[in-house]
Amino acid sequence: MEDFYKFIGAVVTILIGIATVRSFSKSNGISPEQLADIIAAIQAKKAHDSPSEQPQQIDDTTKKAVGEAVTDLITQKPEGFDEALACLEDGDTQKAEDIFQTILEAKEAEGQASLVEAAQAAKHIGALAFLHDTEKARNAYKKATQLTPDDADSWNELGHLLRRIGDLQGAERAYGKVLALGNSTADKQIIAAATGNLGLIARRQGDLDQAENYHQQALAINKELGCKEGMASDLGNLGLIAQTRGGLGQAEDYHQRSLAIEKELGRKEGMASDLGNLGLIALTRGDLDQAEDYHQRSLAINEDLGRKEGMASQLGNLGLIARRQGDLDKAEDYHQQALTINEDLGRKEGIANQLGNLGLVAKAGGDLDRAEDYLKKSLAIEKELGRKEGMANQLGNLGNVAKQRENMPEARRLWREALALFEEIGMKPQIELVQGWLDEAERE
Repeated sequence: MEDFYKFIGAVVTILIGIATVRSFSKSNGISPEQLADIIAAIQAKKAHDSPSEQPQQIDDTTKKAVGEAVTDLITQKPEGFDEALACLEDGDTQKAEDIFQTILEAKEAEGQASLVEAAQAAKHIGALAFLHDTEKARNAYKKATQLTPDDADSWNELGHLLRRIGDLQGAERAYGKVLALGNSTADKQIIAAATGNLGLIARRQGDLDQAENYHQQALAINKELGCKEGMASDLGNLGLIAQTRGGLGQAEDYHQRSLAIEKELGRKEGMASDLGNLGLIALTRGDLDQAEDYHQRSLAINEDLGRKEGMASQLGNLGLIARRQGDLDKAEDYHQQALTINEDLGRKEGIANQLGNLGLVAKAGGDLDRAEDYLKKSLAIEKELGRKEGMANQLGNLGNVAKQRENMPEARRLWREALALFEEIGMKPQIELVQGWLDEAERE
């Protein structure tokens, strides 16, 4: 009986979610070149201060929010403005964050009439801190939602950060608030974004039917609006659902359609996500050369963009390929790199994935004690997150460890638990696989 993971492809590693989140604020007033220089300086300083860490994720939403913060700094010219701007040009956000904190406190003290300005300052702190301090950014956006509860942008960004740290219930509440605000104003762009993000949460919780329903709704709205960026995101997410269900042909079609739109738009972040997901399909089919090509291309784009989460995903996926090729040292190195990045980000889902992958590497090397330790740590995090797919994967893998130890009663118990979760999610290939193990065990 072959290893659990060989059959299920890349379900232990991170499937790359393509968020439909976008900023709802107006365009910023600095040039793209100026903004790019400031962000590059922030990245360079981060790399200098923490050479062992990879750069923080810099996506389109983050760029716009940082641009708005810098524009307000330039426009308002508060005390200390010159020094803060000079520091920003050197990649240091702290003085700008301190200025916005002073503005926040002063405006909040003025009372009701100034709460919008106070909230704007909080959002600017959140945008700048997003690049280097997840907790500070989360607290800042939470403050903004308290000051202006009807600001969809603040709830949207808060949902992003909560999802990053694995608080799926909190993220779901935040995105639900965005949806309610969109419905109250009949703003279809906001409705589409919130609906798509709720789909991401549903998929992570293992409710594929609900996730598909959300993404189909979002896709229909984005088609009506002619919003190609949103269409590409929804197609990619529908591809992930098809992958999870084992429909590789349908998944490939969705991802190729998404990739074509992303190329048309020149959106490198979206291209990287689609390439990574196409790599997972190739890996599941056993075409390791094609899979490696897709993942290396995706990794290169993510590195160019400084997308830390994307880099971790692709390093993890390259580790899967190395393990399938029998190079366990290389596989372990890839997974350790991915684990470190996820720990830096505080991404519990990513941590659980890479612990599981390291467990499989240890198992392949015959170190069952170490394998079991990794897999149990991964399972504990998956239970904390409520991720049924992750729980099922690790239960199945632990069952294989028990079988290798010739403890068949324990193996059967673990496989039955995994099977029940896979049936609940509707993952047909995994259902057939685990049922086959149980049937074989009964015949022995």
